[in-house]
Parts: sequence; structure tokens; C-alpha cells
Amino acid sequence: MAEKDIEKKDEEVPKKSKLPLIIIGAVVVLALAGGGAWFFLKGDPEEVDEKAKAKASAVESIPVYMPIDTLTVNLKDSRQYLQLTITLQLKNGEDSALVKLYMPQVRTRALIILASKKPEDVISSEGKLALLEELKTITAKPFTEKLEPIEILDVSFTSFIIQ
Repeated sequence: MAEKDIEKKDEEVPKKSKLPLIIIGAVVVLALAGGGAWFFLKGDPEEVDEKAKAKASAVESIPVYMPIDTLTVNLKDSRQYLQLTITLQLKNGEDSALVKLYMPQVRTRALIILASKKPEDVISSEGKLALLEELKTITAKPFTEKLEPIEILDVSFTSFIIQ
């Protein structure tokens, strides 16, 4: 009878669940996988700095184009007029904001240069290239004594009409 009681007690003892052990094992595996991924993706600090510098220089090298509204002037000593639209290529967005702020001065400078030209000065290809350089030079000058010159990379014609 004592043996029967012992057998009953063994049968009555519930089996332990393996669920907590499985959960702990899964957490450990995930932690190891996360740590390994971090280690491999982190990379070399010097390499990360180089990538950040390359990305920053790429962003800085993206040109900013600033269109200038159409300019119309009477050409010097003639009944002809010149109508043109130019676009400035600037180094960065800061210069773009500055040009927008001082747009009346930009237009005035350009109009003064254009009005001083004769038709024969701007009809030829060489004359047009010289005009572009002149527009680039006068636009790059500081707008006030306290400002630095604007770095204009290029000036392009988007429209050029002489009538």
C-alpha cells in the first residue's frame, strides 16, 4: 500500500512547463543577433567619418540655380531692344537666400550693363560670352560693405532676344 501511495504522489506531481525556458532562450538568441548586427553594421569609426564627410561634400557640391526674371532694355544708340532671361548658378543655398533678398540690386546691376550695350556688342557668340562674364562679375560683388562677395559659379542665358 505504501508503494501505491508513492506511485500516486509521483503521478500527481505536475510536469514543469518548458515555456519559460524557451522564452529565455529566445531572448538570449535575439540579444546575441542584435549585438552581432550592431558590431558588423557599426563599421570602423574612421570609415564612418569619411562617409559623413563625403556625404556633406556631395550636398555642398549640389548646385543651386536661381532664375532671374526676364530683363528688357533698349540697346544703346539703336531702336532695337534686348530681352533676356538669365539663371545664376550659386555655390549653396545661403547665397541663394542672399540673392533673393537683394534681387532689386541684382536686376538693377544687370539692367545697367545691358543698357550700355550696342546691338553689335551682343549679337556675336564672343559678345554673348563676354556679356555672361560681365553679368557674373557684377552680380558677385557684395551688396553692402558688411557682406562677403557671393560665389557665382556660372551665369546662363535661358532666353535671348534682340528685336
